[in-house]
Amino acid sequence: MQPAFVMALIAVLIAAVVSFVVMGLVQRRRARVLSRSAHKMGLRFSGDDPFDVPRRYADFVLISCGHSAQAHNVTYGRLAGLPLRAFDFRFEVGHGTRRMTRKYGVIVIETGKESPPALMWNTRDSQCVPLEALRCQARVGCWVCRGEEALIRELGSAADPLAEDALSMQTRGSVLMMWMPAARAGRDYAARLGAAGAIAKALAGTVPAEPQTCADKVSPGPNRVKQNVENPGGP
Repeated sequence: MQPAFVMALIAVLIAAVVSFVVMGLVQRRRARVLSRSAHKMGLRFSGDDPFDVPRRYADFVLISCGHSAQAHNVTYGRLAGLPLRAFDFRFEVGHGTRRMTRKYGVIVIETGKESPPALMWNTRDSQCVPLEALRCQARVGCWVCRGEEALIRELGSAADPLAEDALSMQTRGSVLMMWMPAARAGRDYAARLGAAGAIAKALAGTVPAEPQTCADKVSPGPNRVKQNVENPGGP
């Protein structure tokens, strides 16, 4: 009995070591792929998080979800003339045996224009929906939303090509944040940067009419989310 137990324990330890090695190799390969993609687009890349994403964007709904938030594989620079940050993002919900890890591909673009606050959560991303999204009463396409109606509809129209990727969006000040669950997006945010840039351009070109609203509005975030997203050392 005891030798059998020891052999089983050794097998489990070997399997765990192999699993960690494979995960490390996969992560390094992904970092190399994203780095090459960034270089081809004239952007910069960092495997770590030089922007302190969990603190800097803490007032965005996705970033405030769960605990143990972490960003990595960060691409940054300018896309179609607009400052950009894109990264892999993960956080945990629950504790102990009920703990789950959620992974997203996130794209943040500075539009250069102050926009009314808006939140659009894709109904295809139904796991661990945060309270802020559950409070959204209006619906446009596949999104539950709140914010100015004209802005919501413009964003929904521009984002339709990424609807199947379960893309969700939020605006605060001049910042547009977009995110997709890793399971649907294949963690390849780089392949969607062009479409994300088109959405940001549409937002920048939107001129809000009279303030009609899709349900109640989210409150504007603090000034720190309005900074130029190219500057890693900003406040």
